[in-house]
Amino acid sequence: MIPAAYFLGFIFYSFLGWIWETTYCSVKAKHFINRGFLNGPVIPIYGFGAVLVMLAVNAFGTLALPTPAVAFNLINILVAFFGGMLLATILEYTVSVILELFFHIKLWDYSKNKFNFQGRICLKCSLFFGLLSVLFIMVIEPLTTHTTTQIPDMVINIAAGIIGVILAIDIIITVSSLLKLNERLHAAEEIINARVDITLVEAAKIRDTLHEKIEERVDESLVISKFHYQSRRMAKAYPGSVSLKHTEIWEKLKTHVKKPAK
Repeated sequence: MIPAAYFLGFIFYSFLGWIWETTYCSVKAKHFINRGFLNGPVIPIYGFGAVLVMLAVNAFGTLALPTPAVAFNLINILVAFFGGMLLATILEYTVSVILELFFHIKLWDYSKNKFNFQGRICLKCSLFFGLLSVLFIMVIEPLTTHTTTQIPDMVINIAAGIIGVILAIDIIITVSSLLKLNERLHAAEEIINARVDITLVEAAKIRDTLHEKIEERVDESLVISKFHYQSRRMAKAYPGSVSLKHTEIWEKLKTHVKKPAK
């Protein structure tokens, strides 16, 4: 398989991951939630996981099963399950650490789940990744590989090039926004603290009324006017996310984006 085909596989499985998470979270929340980490309809962690499993399958060969009779051999299913679970869990943990180190944010937190490790990974999700790996290796990947082999290499290379440029632009926009996110959160906290200080000074006579008005202004106008679309999108897509440096204002932003549009 040519490198461009692996890249298109990465995009395809990132798209399937986006469909799954967006559908699941939207049904659970009873309204549409775009779960994409990027602006486009892709969740890269699924694509990376799929490509890792594809590379493992091609490297070891024993899981590249040509017939249904062999494909559903119990030993191969167990290898696919535990191998895929291990790879996906390591990937999820690594991505979580990278996000915390570079962007100071946790997009997911499994602390409330049983059998979790540092809130970054948990047994339930790892088991799901294992099941997904079995489905991927036994059913989806053979079908997509067969389809890909019918497409001329030139077409694959051109498609990969076009999609690659679009993806690169999306990544630049998203990463740039995340790098600036903490600056925006810090600026918002400064404004909030300044307004609260003024409130406390003037609150000797009208403490309760003035405090309520200031809080209302902070919630309704400050958050709307100061935060970039990308920040609001991320807060809406990951309601369980946590800012490691600016917890309070991030929670305010998440509360704000939950409000229905008037």
